[in-house]
Amino acid sequence: MSGVDWNGILRLPDAALARCRRIPKTVLVKQAMLTKTEQKRLDKVARLEHFATVQKSTTRIPPYEDDGRNVQSIVFLRCEMAAGTMAVAEVAELVHKCFPNPTVLLVEVGGRACVSVALTRKSQAEQGATVVDRIESTGAFDPGDPEYTDFLDALAFERLSQGDLWEYLLDLSRAVALSRAIDGLGFYPRCPAQDREKLIVLTSRYDELRASVKRMKEQRRSKDITLNESAKLRMEMKEEERRLRAVADEIKEICNG
Repeated sequence: MSGVDWNGILRLPDAALARCRRIPKTVLVKQAMLTKTEQKRLDKVARLEHFATVQKSTTRIPPYEDDGRNVQSIVFLRCEMAAGTMAVAEVAELVHKCFPNPTVLLVEVGGRACVSVALTRKSQAEQGATVVDRIESTGAFDPGDPEYTDFLDALAFERLSQGDLWEYLLDLSRAVALSRAIDGLGFYPRCPAQDREKLIVLTSRYDELRASVKRMKEQRRSKDITLNESAKLRMEMKEEERRLRAVADEIKEICNG
């Protein structure tokens, strides 16, 4: 599978690399007991490979366990989507669900890339089982776009926390969450360590506001909308856009420190 040089980006220790062994989709269907509808969605995956495993024996990062989580290893999977696949997030969510460990999907589709990170927790319903707790995804982007250079640099192994596997996973997922602001801001938000938590809260709010503005634009394009409703929406949208600009300014202020 040619395309993105993930190893050049992630710079994982050699011992962690799995030489891109192919994973047959039949294994996933059986392992996760997928429904017919889910199997159909899985057809959008052209090829799935085991890219790397980050664990104590391959990286020296200790595992992590508490009442809610048990992180013994993190599996990196390289995923080539079928040409024309639009619902990348839905397909990624399905693949994440097939694995008990936290997984990082390195997705390629039509010259674009996507990084999706699944954080897992212990199941409250089933002893010894894990469930996907949260997924952070970049959305599709052009890996050659200079605006994404700083983000890809932030994914390098040596730049991420290595206190334990949960810290490493959390740091990776935060980098992915921050990347979603690139499209609107025109740069990857980076800041001094002491402002990191505030930056994460702000970019999350930025995410929500952008999604809200997008929804309102779609509603205004509806054929069924009355003039009155359209005018009201326009006012609400202006207010939401004002909030969005204010949050963007705060992010820029933190990043320019």
